Parts: sequence; structure tokens; C-alpha cells
Amino acid sequence: MALMTSMRERMHVVLWALLALFLLSMTVGGLVGGANIIDQLIGKTNPQTTIAKINGEIISPSQFNNLVNQQLANLKNNNQSVNEFQINQARNRAWDNMIQDILVTQEVQRLGLKASNEEVMYHLENQPPAFLQQNPTFQTESKFDLDKYLSALANPSGDEWVPIEQFMKNTYIPNFKLQKLIDESIIISEDEIMNEFQNKNLDYTLTALHVTSALISKEDSEPSQDEILKRYNQIKSDEYKHSELRSLSYVSWAKQPSSQDSIDAKDLATELVEKAKSNEEFASLANQYTMDPSNQGTKGGDLGWFKKGRMVKPFEEAAFQASKNQIIGPVMSRFGYHIIHVRDKRIDKNGDNEVLASHILIKIDISPSTLSNLRRNATLFSYDAQDNGFDSAAKDYSLSISKVEKLSVDDLVIKSLGNLRSAVRFAFNNKVNTVSEILENDQYFVLCVLDSIIPEGIKAINDVESQIIAKIKNEKAKIATLEETNKLLIDISSGEKNLSDLVKSQKGLDGVIKETKKLSQGFSSIGRSNYVTGAVSSAPIGKIIGPVETNQGYAILQVHEKSDFDSTAFIAQKDQIGKNLFSKRQSQFFQAWISNLKDKAEIIDNRNFYF
Repeated sequence: MALMTSMRERMHVVLWALLALFLLSMTVGGLVGGANIIDQLIGKTNPQTTIAKINGEIISPSQFNNLVNQQLANLKNNNQSVNEFQINQARNRAWDNMIQDILVTQEVQRLGLKASNEEVMYHLENQPPAFLQQNPTFQTESKFDLDKYLSALANPSGDEWVPIEQFMKNTYIPNFKLQKLIDESIIISEDEIMNEFQNKNLDYTLTALHVTSALISKEDSEPSQDEILKRYNQIKSDEYKHSELRSLSYVSWAKQPSSQDSIDAKDLATELVEKAKSNEEFASLANQYTMDPSNQGTKGGDLGWFKKGRMVKPFEEAAFQASKNQIIGPVMSRFGYHIIHVRDKRIDKNGDNEVLASHILIKIDISPSTLSNLRRNATLFSYDAQDNGFDSAAKDYSLSISKVEKLSVDDLVIKSLGNLRSAVRFAFNNKVNTVSEILENDQYFVLCVLDSIIPEGIKAINDVESQIIAKIKNEKAKIATLEETNKLLIDISSGEKNLSDLVKSQKGLDGVIKETKKLSQGFSSIGRSNYVTGAVSSAPIGKIIGPVETNQGYAILQVHEKSDFDSTAFIAQKDQIGKNLFSKRQSQFFQAWISNLKDKAEIIDNRNFYF
């Protein structure tokens, strides 16, 4: 690889940062796997600290956390908030992507897909990957400049190309070959291309009568208890399985301000009123003390001009009753205590009263001492619960016990407590009757006891009855709409009733009269579905056809006109249509292939021990 050697000697373009970004993007979501790359960067893991094992390949918590942190970094870079929910989503995405990447890498190794030095050079020269094309160094006016790229490739300096070469050889090209193997299974027929062209280019004019479940009475579709029970017994073994579940009891201490916190807030507000009235500059006091996030800092508590209806009622009443230049307060609202400086008053051109005011907001927040007392109470309860039992401790401290049933390992929220993932993690990592340590979120201190473990099995009928009822209702409605459609079809075919007249007059029916649309657009009422598309495209002009299944019922159709096939337009669009269909099919095939690998893989998931 003489050229590659010279590239290392002379390459002057720094590519490390961009390569890192590309590795990140591929690890996060692409076909090209990141598992082997991460192993190279981090090294082998300690089998004693295993968060996952995929076909024998061990993943450490630190490896997984790196992937999660990459996901979170993407959110932050896009100015998205990062809360507990977002963190959990990031973990799930990182998990799915990690499994996909590792399985892809393992499959590449199993198939023996490798790259030669010559293939590396061919790809670099003729098929540069996206991360190189996106390098600003190789762009002109935000577009990839092939001449710049080839010039840099021919005149390298230093070792900057070494990681690129290794990545291309060890990861990119083998995975590229794998994608090509998968693509060989994709066949796009001439008929598919023709149908796609017709769907998007030909105009059809039709009348359609649409029979939906709106025509069916609720009483007719309501299932009996025997039907519900029969359906449950038929499908429970397959459809209504549940994973292992856990049930908890808990007591909680709300992180709320005490009466003393309220007194302290009012005392501070009163003190600030006195300072303001003693000629201390209001704006300076506001900048120093206000807890209103909308006008903190250097705004001096300024609220500008406002009319009635803009402010919370106690504040508004006090401000409009006050005189110009008057300082009033403390005024209590749901936000806390307000000190108000009414700077001016006026009547606008519409005759509405307006006030120009500044304010200082003192919130009634929980104090460190109150928070400390709550934690102390939770700690004392914990000692009592460990020594004498959870129920006994709750009785001693006059605390009510709440219960949460059937927690799953993926749950985030505890009833009445909000987001409390730590309680779920406790539940799935302890034995029955174990008392937790103090758990907390922004709203509560919590102590739990594990009540019971429900092994994986079949959901009880009460838990799935609503789903069963909905399915049976839909099935009955479908049968009833089909029967009604067939009756109407017989009437229309016999000449007793007219299709257009039925659309106009028949109660409970819907439809469209002589509407012209392309099949890809979908027609009014009957919408767009494979059944509708197939029926309309093959229908003889003027003939009544049906029943045709829709997404909401059944239809009777009559195609009045169909635009002529434009062979010139078809020839012009044929290749692009084929490419679009292939691209769509490519994604479908890859996902099906990945799903098959996952089904066959041995995957050990220990996330619940860590998160």
C-alpha cells in the first residue's frame, strides 16, 4: 500500500474529530456496528461487572453508559431538555442500538467478510463514505467538492489517515458487503414499478358508497360474558402473557414547606416592604431578592404595563387599588408573597385601566431545616421498620400505607409518587419482606417493602377484558357492515336503488360522488388502502363493484373515468420509481433480518440491577 504509506507521511487534513462523530452516529443508530469499535477504544471488560451478554459477548456498565451518554449529548446538542423520562428513553435507544450493532458485527465475523488494502483504496478514491463527504475541508459552498477531496487524498501528511484506513478496513467495508448481501434478496418487479407509477400519476373519477360501523347499533355489537370468556380461553396463552411482576407497599413524606417556612417567607417579605418604604431603591432590592424567574437579574422586578386579567387575582386587585408611587405588601398569591411598587397608572385609548408596576416575589419554599427534619423522620421510620416490621412502624408513626400492584421491570412511575425508578429497581433486586433504604425524587422521601413476586404468566381476565370486548365489537361490526353492504349491492345491481342517490339520502351511510383523485392521495370517506387501490385500479369503467374492504368498513364503487396512461412519463420516471421502491424495501428487509437475528440470539439483560 505505497499510496497509503505516502498518505500517512504527507496528509495535512485533520480528520480525528470528524471520524469520532461518525463513529458516534453509526454506534447510535446505523447499520455499521459500534460494538467492535467500542471494544477497541475501551478494552475488554471485567466479567464480574456485566450489564449484558449477547451471544457470549460481555458488555460492561461503563460501555453501556458511554452509549447512553452519547444519546444524551445528542439531546443537549439539539437543545432538548434532559429529565428522568428522557434519560430512560436514551437508555432504551442505546440498548436497542447496541444489540443491533453487536449482532451485525458478529454476523460479519461469522460470514468472514473482510476488506483488502486494495478495496480500502478503491472506496476512498471512488466511494468516499458520508463522514468524509461531510468534512468542511472537502466542501465548497456547503457541498462536497470531489476535486478538493482527491487533492487531499493525493497529498497526505502525517498520520491523520491511519484511523480512517483502519476503520474502512475493519468495519466500514465489511459492513458494506453485508448490506450488499442483504440487498441481493430484494427484487422489484416491473409490475410493482408500473403500479406505483399509476397510483401517483393516473386520475380516477369515482362514486363510492361507504358502509361503516356507524350504521350498526351498539347493542348488536356488544359481546356477552360467555363470548368474552370463550375468547380469553382461546387466546390467553399467546396474546396475554406478562413478564414477572412485583408489588410494593410504601409510606412517603411530601417535600412541602412547613408552617415555619411560610412564616419565614412572610417575615422576609415584610422586612423588604419596610426597606422599600424607607427609601431603599426598589429595583436594587428586586434584583437581590426576587424569586420570579421571569424578571430576575438586572430587570429590577419590572412587569411593564398591564391590564386587568393578566395577573393572578390577589396581585391584580392590590395593584389596581393602590395609588401611583405606592409600595404595598406582602400580598399572598399561589406563587408566594409579593411586594408591589405601583409606578404609574393610565387609561389606554380603549378606555381600559393600566398599571405600570414592579414587584419582588418571595416564594414559600421548603427550607434546608424542614428537608432535614423530613429525612430524619424517614430515617427513624426505617430503623423501626427494620427492627419491628413495616406495618408496625407505620402504626407507630401514624403513617398510612399505600400499595402499588403489578410493577413491571420497565416501569418508571409509582402511583401517586410520580417518577421513582429507584423503587422499581429495589423491587426487582430484593426478596419479599425486604425494606428499602430511603428513596426520593423531587416531591417525596419514600420507604418501600416488597410485598410479593408474581411469576411470568397469563394476565387475569379482568386485566384484559376491555381489550377483548373491543376486539369482539370490531369483529361483529365488520360482519354486520359486510352483510349490510351485500344487501345494498343486491338492491343496486337489481336496479331498485341508485348508487349516487344512496350516498345522498341513506341514513347512516357515507361516500363520495364523482370525485377525481390519484390513488396515492386517497378518496374522501373511503380513504386509502391496498384493497381500495387494487379494486379501483382494476375496475372496468362504469361497472358497479363491491364489497371492497376499507379501513372503517366496506364500500361499493363505480369508476366513471380513468386518465390515459402516459408511456413517455413512465419511461422518464421508471428508474427513479424503482430506486425509491428499492430504498423502502431495503429498510424493511434489514429490519426483518435484524429481528430474525434477535430472535435467535442469546441475550442476557441485567439492566435492572443498574438502573
